[in-house]
Amino acid sequence: MGPGLHPRTGPAARVRTRVEIVARPGPGGRTVLPVVRSSGQLAVRRTGPATVHLVATAFGPLGGDDAEVTLVVEEGAHLRVRSVAAAIALPARGDLAPSAQRITASVAGTLDLGLEPTVVAARAHHLAELTADLGAGGVLTATEQVLLGRAGEDPGRWTGTVRVVREGRPLLHTTVGLGPGEPAWLPPVAPRAYASTVHIGNDEADVLTGENAVRLPLPGGWVTTGWGAELHQVLRAVEALGAPVRVPA
Repeated sequence: MGPGLHPRTGPAARVRTRVEIVARPGPGGRTVLPVVRSSGQLAVRRTGPATVHLVATAFGPLGGDDAEVTLVVEEGAHLRVRSVAAAIALPARGDLAPSAQRITASVAGTLDLGLEPTVVAARAHHLAELTADLGAGGVLTATEQVLLGRAGEDPGRWTGTVRVVREGRPLLHTTVGLGPGEPAWLPPVAPRAYASTVHIGNDEADVLTGENAVRLPLPGGWVTTGWGAELHQVLRAVEALGAPVRVPA
């Protein structure tokens, strides 16, 4: 068996992961979670008054695996979503299908979504999608961190799409493709590390640039993007362009 490969093959071997979390305002300004469901490769643990962590129950994802995360934050509620460790997207033997993670969020309250990095191993292709529907008072902060390839190996391929709508009005719809096979990823402009934060609330921001990073204004917020060779350097560059207020843990 080659490095980074696993013997699971065929459609029947693919893993479907489903997570559903509903945050609702409770007595005394607290947030309650009346719905917390998970199956497949992720479990959910409540780690603070308004914080949950996603915990991987198996390695991966592998090519062909599919994860759907549904988040509902009702008006007056707060939800902070984190993960315990980085996810490593791996190729499956004999299967060229990408792995996928799709997050759908309905936000009338405040959602802070900040998962640990996704590392895409050589020969793997991972699809990441975030679709957020915000109410009039909804506040969203969502951060994506990506690293192509583990130490000493070729980069994998990552395709990420973010769609944000507020009261039916599109605010952001962008797709970024990194790694071999992506049209815009051509040496010498071929970064292996990428990070982006979108923040939508009632804030305003101007255009701001840094070293391999940029912040662009959006109605009620902004989006920051950084790229480079090392993820820790990219994250510092993105954070330097503006750090939104986080939801208390």
